[in-house]
Amino acid sequence: MTAPDQYGQDVQIWQMTDPPSIPGASQALADGIIPRTVMRFSSASERGATLSAPVEGMTTWLEDSNSFEIWNGTGWITPEPDLVTGTTGLSASAGFSLNDFFGHRQGRVTSIDIFLTRTGGTIDASGGNIADTVCCVVPTSWRPTHSTINGCWDNGFVHGGFVVGVDGIVTLRTAGGDIGNGTNLRLHVTFLRTVF
Repeated sequence: MTAPDQYGQDVQIWQMTDPPSIPGASQALADGIIPRTVMRFSSASERGATLSAPVEGMTTWLEDSNSFEIWNGTGWITPEPDLVTGTTGLSASAGFSLNDFFGHRQGRVTSIDIFLTRTGGTIDASGGNIADTVCCVVPTSWRPTHSTINGCWDNGFVHGGFVVGVDGIVTLRTAGGDIGNGTNLRLHVTFLRTVF
């Protein structure tokens, strides 16, 4: 008679007192282990036809959509990636000082918030345009990976646009008014990273 495995996973193990049967022992082991592995299916349709009564915790890989899904007891879900945060590594450029930096990433979605103070001379705005002004460099792990990304900044009165490149350089591009010495700038951008 088979007995449960020693890890409490309800995998039935053939015992030395059982009558010899390689097919029986193999089947008991397969029945216990296969549902606990990542099962591969060509599509959700094939998975549905094969797993008519999935059990909570079953995991599958769907080849047509390249997706990993887990049965949660009521449906197939894609697990949420861990939230990663960071607050260090940003370098303020000459004429600026760093107040705060916050980076948040879940999966490929990345969001960065930068809080700077202008410590240099006034950056004059003319019709919404300013001279391109590098204000900081974002740490490597918080940079866009495929192209330059546009973001917005404001200080409560004046707002404008900036870009952050794959090199991490953040450049102020537009402003609705002058950016004087002592002005606080809050920059925000959210983007998708194409690689981890």
